[in-house]
Amino acid sequence: MSVTIEEVNKLAKLSRLEFTKEESEQFKKEFEAILTQVDAINKVDVSGIDLHEETIDAERDLRADKIEKSLPLEVVLQNSPESEDGAFVVPQTVLEG
Repeated sequence: MSVTIEEVNKLAKLSRLEFTKEESEQFKKEFEAILTQVDAINKVDVSGIDLHEETIDAERDLRADKIEKSLPLEVVLQNSPESEDGAFVVPQTVLEG
């Protein structure tokens, strides 16, 4: 698939990137190579494949749940820079309305 330098410049602008003329040419070549690979993947005939068929045996990959003793709260919080009432104190990230 062919890509123009104008398209490379448009992509660069949208991505907030700045390319030299040489970098634009290199990007053009690499992007064309990527699009060629995508095109090859798109040409693979998957019409006979059930896309909803489960491909793994989920039971085999799961372990049995076991209830185990938790760490003491003091151990969990010991490396925390700040804690209060048994919880981590973190900086506020959402401003109140």
